[in-house]
Amino acid sequence: MKPVLLASLLLLASCSRGDPQIQVTDAWVRETVAGQSGTAAYAAIENRGSGDDRLIGVAAQPPVTAMLHETSTANGVSGMRALENGIAIPAGATVPLKPGAAHVMVSGLTAPLHPGDALKMTLRFERSGERQVDFKVASAMGGVSH
Repeated sequence: MKPVLLASLLLLASCSRGDPQIQVTDAWVRETVAGQSGTAAYAAIENRGSGDDRLIGVAAQPPVTAMLHETSTANGVSGMRALENGIAIPAGATVPLKPGAAHVMVSGLTAPLHPGDALKMTLRFERSGERQVDFKVASAMGGVSH
């Protein structure tokens, strides 16, 4: 009887943690012009599961680099900082990566990005693993058209 009780308790404990179900939508990156080596990328990250997750990193094909950043404003001064601990993606929530807030900083571009192009990046999640995402290039003036 004791092994069955122990197995049941272990199963219950693992179920109560829940599993995240990550969906990445509306992924876009700002277009660039000749000589511009950096830009920013945005998306909506939805967790349709019952367990929390965390976006812990992002990668692009070298020589391009990508990092999680956050823009904040204090006393009228805006600044950016790297998000070393990633971004929490709670169960049942959608977390936006958007201008003026958390986003992906892209650098090392060797050619301009034009509307209609896509930049492939890999998002790394603590529990859900890696997701390949095509970030559509959108006009710097007009945003994304769907």
